[in-house]
Amino acid sequence: MNKTKLLYIIIAVAVAISLYWYFSKKLAPKIETTEEALEVLSETPPVTVETNPIKKVPDLNPVEKINPFKTLNPFE
Repeated sequence: MNKTKLLYIIIAVAVAISLYWYFSKKLAPKIETTEEALEVLSETPPVTVETNPIKKVPDLNPVEKINPFKTLNPFE
């Protein structure tokens, strides 16, 4: 039983290392010179600024969250 557990652990580690190697090679940018590295580092990412301040306003009404009864107010 210990040999099978050891075999499974070795296989899992080998798969994890191979996946890490594959994805690190695939995602890494191919930079060969210092000038290319400076160009990549000096690029600014696109920034989207929302101009409508009321577009994503959270619902902060505590009465609706706390009140367990969903009846109308008889005094209104």
